[in-house]
Amino acid sequence: MLGYVKPDKPELKIKEYDIYSGYYCGICKSIARRYGQLPRLVLNYDSVFLAILIAGIHTAPEHTKYERCIIHPSKKRTIVYNNKEVDYAADILLLLAYYKFQDDYQDEKSKIAALGKVLLRGTFKKLRKTIPNKCDYVKEQLNILAHLESEKCSSIDRAAEPFAKLMEEVFDYPGWNECENEEAKKEMKEQSKIFRRIGYHIGKWIYLIDAYDDINENLKKNTFNPLIIQFEYKDNETVAEFKHRIKERVERNLILYLAEIAKCCSQLNFKKNQGLIENILYFGLMRMTEDVLRKGTESNAEPI
Repeated sequence: MLGYVKPDKPELKIKEYDIYSGYYCGICKSIARRYGQLPRLVLNYDSVFLAILIAGIHTAPEHTKYERCIIHPSKKRTIVYNNKEVDYAADILLLLAYYKFQDDYQDEKSKIAALGKVLLRGTFKKLRKTIPNKCDYVKEQLNILAHLESEKCSSIDRAAEPFAKLMEEVFDYPGWNECENEEAKKEMKEQSKIFRRIGYHIGKWIYLIDAYDDINENLKKNTFNPLIIQFEYKDNETVAEFKHRIKERVERNLILYLAEIAKCCSQLNFKKNQGLIENILYFGLMRMTEDVLRKGTESNAEPI
């Protein structure tokens, strides 16, 4: 996950923002408590949505505390504690961060990526014991993605499929089976299918919006981007002209993915966090889509 899934803060109520911050800080504290201080550096917003969404269909209230932290020492902040959904989101964040560092090092021999791999090596060993099936599946899909990239896949839909499948698995929370009675287990089993569809389409959306966002950088570094290959970037056109040429097609697909995510979420029986979840889905993701697509205009495009 790459930090694209955020709420639209101006549209949030004060209480909703406090809850969102509580989950964000809760993930940070969860990492520190179980893996040490340094892995907290990879914290991003996407993991918060995963925790809030999974927790939203459970009736149990959040356990919160008010604490100061190094980043915000002047004021106590809400922290969500002792929450399994938060711990799971933290684990997934660290798992994906480790593989992202590994991928960046293999592709670009980045010193930062090499340092990140070393930083998270011990954490990854612990994750192999905590969520081994998730680790194996994520690695399998990333290997498929790497193969598609090495053969210069010319289809954005095909290239996005492994990441979509990866996210589908990530959104299938292992704790669904911890319900106390059979009726609740049956309900959670049905909910888990919907969660997998949400994860799949979020994966498609993230991969496509990131590909569009990275066009300029990929052209500079001559690195893989399926949009550049599929739509045949021409040497005699500017980056802005190319982005403008493909913008409508990309926007149509992004909106389609968002519509599928919203459709799936409408089928979930939320017990809490519904206003916050709807803000992210209907305002945050749409705002991000508009902001990234706007970078393709002639006036604000960067030269190669």
